[in-house]
Amino acid sequence: MKTKKRRKLKKGVKRILVAILALFVLGGIVENSSYFNQKRDETYSSLKQEFITPDMQEQVVEEVAEEAQDTQVEVEEPKEVTPVVKTEEKSTEEFIWDYLRAQGFTEIQTAAIIGNMYQESNLNPAEVESNSIGIGLIQWSYGRRENFEAYAKANGKDWTDIEVQLDFFMKEWNSGHQIWGPNKEKFEKPYSVSEATEAFCWGFERPRVQDANLKNRTAKAWEAYYRNEGR
Repeated sequence: MKTKKRRKLKKGVKRILVAILALFVLGGIVENSSYFNQKRDETYSSLKQEFITPDMQEQVVEEVAEEAQDTQVEVEEPKEVTPVVKTEEKSTEEFIWDYLRAQGFTEIQTAAIIGNMYQESNLNPAEVESNSIGIGLIQWSYGRRENFEAYAKANGKDWTDIEVQLDFFMKEWNSGHQIWGPNKEKFEKPYSVSEATEAFCWGFERPRVQDANLKNRTAKAWEAYYRNEGR
């Protein structure tokens, strides 16, 4: 049991933390505003780098919790982070992250791709869509599925093999036929994980609007980004 309370953060830093929280709350309200999302992400990134050092993070959590209890502010429980499947050496997420980074994708782009994969297959390479149409990490369907299965067979691999799926993804990507126009431009030079995730969703995955669940794709992308940033 601790005998001393940690020294309180300076009021100026707390005000900045409150501002950051306010930005995220407003972001949930106006999530469709690309301009607002850009400013929110830029502000959070710069303030986090300047004011929130690693040794302050635990203190920040404790003090925010204490003050919320003292003032009886209702605080939303943090959302559970989707667990990732572990291989012998690294998680599935880490394996995909390292593969995509080795192919030249930036950290923001890699996180965006992984966020979309979480929505499509929960990062399960053996995932089969409930209607039995889509398969794999990307949920390849129809003609793209036929091409993928033929590619796996030609390489002597089962379609559930994660490496053959990632290799085929790169084959599609490098062909230039699966993403083009404004979405391609946004993905190539995104100002945030959110924009890259949205561009990949509509440009590469191309789900039906009612099935897109862009909010979940974006949340998973940010989770992946902070788990692997600088790794």
